[in-house]
Amino acid sequence: MNYVLNEEKMFADVTDGIAIIINSETGIYYGLNGLGTAVYENLMNGASVESVLSALKSLSGAPADIEARLNKFIKDMVDAELIIEGSASDSAASIDSSIASEDNFEMESKAYDDAQELLLADPIHEVKEETGWTPEKDSIGYTKEETREREQKVEA
Repeated sequence: MNYVLNEEKMFADVTDGIAIIINSETGIYYGLNGLGTAVYENLMNGASVESVLSALKSLSGAPADIEARLNKFIKDMVDAELIIEGSASDSAASIDSSIASEDNFEMESKAYDDAQELLLADPIHEVKEETGWTPEKDSIGYTKEETREREQKVEA
């Protein structure tokens, strides 16, 4: 099985080995730990769940329940709608053993809502695709006529 980012609702970034996935509809963001990020990146690069599992099992010190841990992590991400099923691919998975052992082979995805209001108030939610980063005047609460009047007052 292969997965991709649910780009309809989510956008993501990986910085310093940590993935942050933001739900643009709810303003809730998710932080993945190091091993969770490694698994996520492998999935996003086209590795199948089976390939990721194989890579995890090959690591020294992998616990007997690594398959259950991986399945739970993926289920949690699917349930949160972070990832969705994608087209089949045969990319090989690669996971750094130091990251896995540092996180005790735990893959975590934690939800945070502390920036929810800020993320939902972000002006990108008012922008239409064809206008780029400049919001249309009507979308910020004023009619075109009211906007022209306000602009004229500022210029005067």
